[in-house]
Amino acid sequence: MTTPKDTALSACRQLMEPIIGILLRNGVTHKDLALICKQLYVQVATDEFGIRGRDTNLSRVAMLTGIDRKEVARIKEAMHSNEQSEQSQQHQDRLTRLLSAWHQDPDFCTPDHQPKPLDIDGEQQSFALLVRRYGGDFPASALLKELKRVGVVEPLADDKVIATKRYFVPAQSDPAALLRAGSVLQDIGNTLHHNIYKANSEKLPARATSSQRAQHALRFERRASNSRMPLDTALAFQQFVEQQGQTFLEQVDAWLSEHEQSDLPPETPHWRLGVGTYLFSNLIEPETPAEGDHSDGGEQ
Repeated sequence: MTTPKDTALSACRQLMEPIIGILLRNGVTHKDLALICKQLYVQVATDEFGIRGRDTNLSRVAMLTGIDRKEVARIKEAMHSNEQSEQSQQHQDRLTRLLSAWHQDPDFCTPDHQPKPLDIDGEQQSFALLVRRYGGDFPASALLKELKRVGVVEPLADDKVIATKRYFVPAQSDPAALLRAGSVLQDIGNTLHHNIYKANSEKLPARATSSQRAQHALRFERRASNSRMPLDTALAFQQFVEQQGQTFLEQVDAWLSEHEQSDLPPETPHWRLGVGTYLFSNLIEPETPAEGDHSDGGEQ
């Protein structure tokens, strides 16, 4: 009889296969991964399995994780938050916000939402002004250098620049691309984890706030796929998804920009909201009949 643990481990194999591929290509051994896993077991058990909203104590963490109490204490003392990953995600979100504004703010785009060529410096219709409005505290020169490097902004004549893309996607060889991949997988995993174990609107009080309802509601997660597609449809489907997906994401981006409150104090609770879209493709090889199998395919 298959147990919930067996099912979870089977799902884990599917989840980990692409992650292991990424790790191997970057020289990460199984010992490196085992250390991270041990730290994450302690972190998640501490954060999510406490009683009445408090952190889980050492004994309960040890019981849940199978790690002895002394080792749990050592890990908690040595463990640091993954500041590099969080800072990278914030940086990428900021760059995407800046590019989005270049396509939506009428000071920087045409009426049909095409980015205008901007002077690098200046008080009107300049990249420097765009950064002051949407780039946070980053220097305009540093942001421009990064956007040029990954090919989403190009220089023009007369010391002007123009955006060529609406979203920031780091180059594959860039370390930021790896950190972004981790962030994307985390977003997908968090949505699945929430829907399976945390979504439960039935326990909400009758006068629950909209924020409380959002915390307990199921999050949208759907797939559309077909496993009987001929080989010559893959490229056409990719082009279809890129066109339709980009249109959809631009609509989402416009909605988020319309409802954004950019002057929220840092100490005020707020949401990070968004939607991710991705294309998946798996080549299914024909089954090879076993040796000695001369079945004509008729019903048995």
